[in-house]
Amino acid sequence: MEKLITHNINALRFLMNEDLYDLGDADPVQTQKVVVGENITVPIADQALNLRNEDLQEVSFNYLGDNNRYFLIIVDDKTHTDLNPSHKEMLMKIMGAKKLELRDLAVLNLAKYPDSNFNQLKDFFSCTRIALFGIDPRTIGLPAMGANKPEKHLDVNVLATFGLGEMNSSTDKKKEFWNVMKDF
Repeated sequence: MEKLITHNINALRFLMNEDLYDLGDADPVQTQKVVVGENITVPIADQALNLRNEDLQEVSFNYLGDNNRYFLIIVDDKTHTDLNPSHKEMLMKIMGAKKLELRDLAVLNLAKYPDSNFNQLKDFFSCTRIALFGIDPRTIGLPAMGANKPEKHLDVNVLATFGLGEMNSSTDKKKEFWNVMKDF
């Protein structure tokens, strides 16, 4: 059997199933290869040694809905626990027009999880679609994108749009959003 060698840092997750620990001020590892098993050697980059704690921890979110259709809606409401009741009512009317109910969605208030990133959200919710209401996509680690212009990232359709408060007070913004949402 030949040696299994990879240059992909992410492959370490699949080849190593043991916990890694940050030893703080310990001397850095001098080798650029890690022996994972008999005849399996994996070269590593220096940045692989500096895993952050949030990359190693499982995350959990409290959200509205049952996520039956793997459609994540993200809002940023700093004043309410989950969502402003009038915004929730408007959102449910919009989703109702798409024949979606709260049980089909996961509605997350990002204000409660400011350090969350796209990968954590994607992994936890297993979502195929994400709608960001009034949130800059860069906040969760996505590239900048135009309002109401859907894009695909790692097999997830992402739509960044106006905040629910903005849409609640502007019929034009509601129409612009709906023209994109009905096909999203």
